[in-house]
Amino acid sequence: MCRIYGYFGPDLDVTALESARDAQLSGGPDQQHCARGENWGLGCNRLSIQDPSHGRQPFTNADGSVYAVFNGEIYNFRAIREELAGHGVHIDGDSDGSVLVPYYELHGDRFVDRLDGMYAIALVDLRFGRRLKLWSDPLAVKSLYYAVTEDGLTFSSELSGLTGLRTKPLDVDPLAIDHYMNWQCMPNGSSWYTGVSSLHPGEQLVHDGRTVTGRRPQDGGSPPTDDECTPESLGALLTREVAQMSLQSAPVAVQVSGGLDSGILATLLGRRRADVTGFHVTHEGSHTSDEESYAREAAAHAGIPLEVVEIREAELPELIPAMVTALGTPNATPHALSAYVLFREISNSSFRVCFVGDGADEQFGGYRRYSTALAADDETWQARYLDRLSLVPQARYRQLYTPEYRALLDSGVSSRQRSLELLSRPAPSRLEQLLTFDRLHKLPSLNLRKLDHLAMAHAVEGRVPYCQPSVTGFARRTPDVLKVTESRRKQILWDAGEGLIPQAVQERQKQPFTFPVGAFMTPGTKLWDFTTDVLARPRLCTSGFLSEAAVRKVLTEHAGGQDHARLLWGLMILELSLP
Repeated sequence: MCRIYGYFGPDLDVTALESARDAQLSGGPDQQHCARGENWGLGCNRLSIQDPSHGRQPFTNADGSVYAVFNGEIYNFRAIREELAGHGVHIDGDSDGSVLVPYYELHGDRFVDRLDGMYAIALVDLRFGRRLKLWSDPLAVKSLYYAVTEDGLTFSSELSGLTGLRTKPLDVDPLAIDHYMNWQCMPNGSSWYTGVSSLHPGEQLVHDGRTVTGRRPQDGGSPPTDDECTPESLGALLTREVAQMSLQSAPVAVQVSGGLDSGILATLLGRRRADVTGFHVTHEGSHTSDEESYAREAAAHAGIPLEVVEIREAELPELIPAMVTALGTPNATPHALSAYVLFREISNSSFRVCFVGDGADEQFGGYRRYSTALAADDETWQARYLDRLSLVPQARYRQLYTPEYRALLDSGVSSRQRSLELLSRPAPSRLEQLLTFDRLHKLPSLNLRKLDHLAMAHAVEGRVPYCQPSVTGFARRTPDVLKVTESRRKQILWDAGEGLIPQAVQERQKQPFTFPVGAFMTPGTKLWDFTTDVLARPRLCTSGFLSEAAVRKVLTEHAGGQDHARLLWGLMILELSLP
């Protein structure tokens, strides 16, 4: 697990590479190395987990004609090493990344189709002319940002690293504000800056020094349903994946929220290893969203100890800016703060690997919004569905825009128009339409990017068994009726979890991992004072994006008793994130 960066084009000054390196040290504190050639450079900050004595990056072949850096984990690397041995290739040590260059030489660009894991890979091939190649894993669990100009291409795991590589300041993309209000984040293929993108799930880019070409998997379609997709086979699959993903010698942490997804992982890990510790975040005071009792039952059922960390009100003015810095890209979900504190505590407890349950809902249909959308009998269901993913419904957030900003959006393609196009792509069923949209767009952009950035900010690797390719394939083959019905969501996973979670968790209502922003965002509290101070003279208004009168009205109405807590939280995060 690492942070990577590099360029392809006119040589950059060494200080630019050092700037990109230093901006990402928290995600790769153990080793920092760089390889440079004529008009190219690759760098890596390493977080050593698998065989620290080997696996130094950048990787290269014997004659120095292929170089590579990567961020992630290749879980089937031992099987790949055996395959390479059959072709006479010997790999020293037990590092997963060491197989990448020889495996690329054996299979070419399609070698990534044989990788099982999460990754962002950058490779320079000098054998037949110069080429830079970038790859993202099938769900973009590991982020990679890049910018293409007439001079060449620069890339980095984090935006802060990319800005360090740029010789000229980057301009804020005016569409970024609309993206954020519509998605609560920057969606795939976008960023804060004009001309700076992020790799889509499963995407490959190739730069030959003149042009950039790309390959991206098709969104649509679905494999035939499979009668063999049973709760028993899903349980066996998750057992195998967790076993394969937990082979390293270092101890393992697992997020235990008190729900189904993390409870299953805790038990599977507890059965396999004796050095597993659960971590749970709670919040000062009494809240209806509190899950500590369920988390304790889940940990006890799994036979693992549980560490509980509490977020206190007095800490919020310091925690929020630190979280925003760690994210590097805006994310409006309040539970990002809970995740930030969770990974901080995991790191302070000397863990470098944490299993999390992200992806289960998007794969198997766990959200209430799926049932609501399936029950809708008119043509407006798509707009209503997207409103549930937005910071607030579109009609409300457009009221915050200045007339000039609305006119700019209306003269082109708004973020909502683009997301409607993505959601409207044909699929075998409405449920598959919803799950495909969430799996390929909402999940990577909102949840997985947050996980990647916040975990790595504390030198912790977040592992996501529910995002493994085999689990995605299983979910897509599973008949709709085994995922979502009128009375139950994520049915097949609940059935697979029988015996893996305690009865109390089995019988409870679904509760999302969250931060109770409404309880803390009341006049007179630390969070209220902090938020009103941030929004007192917002750059979002002076830059011409938002109406100052509209923002002031939201503050006044909330102080008067109307609940705008989520909107105010989102505006405060956006203001703090603005470059």
